[in-house]
Amino acid sequence: MRTRHLVMLAASVLAIPAVSVPVQKARALEPERYTVYCADDRIEVSFWDLDQMKVRRGSNVCQFQSYTSYSSALNFAQKNFGGEGADCSC
Repeated sequence: MRTRHLVMLAASVLAIPAVSVPVQKARALEPERYTVYCADDRIEVSFWDLDQMKVRRGSNVCQFQSYTSYSSALNFAQKNFGGEGADCSC
């Protein structure tokens, strides 16, 4: 009797169709980018992209340089424009 139950259980398990799950490739995380912008006639360093900056600051925004580190972006702004908050124009 016990053997019969095991055989029936095994047959029922084998009768269940296998479910196919699509395999997704792992994606590498993009490093955050810090960009030096001229927005509202002032130098600004931000992690927002150009479209987001235009929404937040208006259409008078231009993009200069992007970096993966905030300090590098600040250094660029300092060397080329006099730092964050300095006057600029697009």
